[in-house]
Amino acid sequence: MGCTANSTHMVCTLVQWKGGVGKSTLAIHLAAALDAVLVDLEPWGGATAWWAGPRAAALWQAPGRAPLLRALSDGSVPRPRRGTAGRPRLIPSHEQLLGLGDGAVVATAAGAMPLGEAIRQAIPRWAEAWGAHVVIDTPAGFGPLSDGAVAAADVVMLPVTLDQWAVPALRKFMASYAGRVERGMVVPNRVRRRVEDRRWARLVTAEGLIPPPFVLGPPIAESEVLHVTRRPLAAGRAPSPARGAALAEIDTLARRALELSLELAA
Repeated sequence: MGCTANSTHMVCTLVQWKGGVGKSTLAIHLAAALDAVLVDLEPWGGATAWWAGPRAAALWQAPGRAPLLRALSDGSVPRPRRGTAGRPRLIPSHEQLLGLGDGAVVATAAGAMPLGEAIRQAIPRWAEAWGAHVVIDTPAGFGPLSDGAVAAADVVMLPVTLDQWAVPALRKFMASYAGRVERGMVVPNRVRRRVEDRRWARLVTAEGLIPPPFVLGPPIAESEVLHVTRRPLAAGRAPSPARGAALAEIDTLARRALELSLELAA
């Protein structure tokens, strides 16, 4: 696992079986709140695109090998891109990740290795070398990129929207990962003050719906600032009331993730 009793650096992996639930946005702001390195394993690079803005295409299509693959191959520690104006440090995605499907085997300093296992071994070592927490954004669904990131994690975070498509599938998704997760957190995301959301919220909080090793995390409200913001919420001077409320929710989520990782270390 990523964090041990001798480590102070948490690895938090965000996973989901479907897109459009705000996972990448949550990963970006969680990494900023934790002063963590954000590792973007999503092949299309949603977090990288948001982070880089107009420079995203050049970063995603940068010449040479993908930062992830280069570091795995030579046993080095990738150098995060420095975050500015509230952005976290970043290991960007790259178009070469698109070709890493089921059964992918990659070159590592120890020889050829299944991609998921290579990621599992590398991420905790990188966290220690960086001296920082790590937040990992993963592609929707299952595959070696997500599997390796889950295996490396101290805390697996599962954002879920409160609707008729996401909630019924939640239990099946948790069951698929239960045997590989030490600490997991279900995070109701994009929560609105609507009758429908309140109905699904009652179901999510019902006793027995979320079994160990998962726990119910603090909800994150849908907010214009969080959903469509073009800059980090922490950027600039004193935040507006709406930005401040969103930042407070993210900070609460960050503290809860750290508490779970400390429980594991103990």
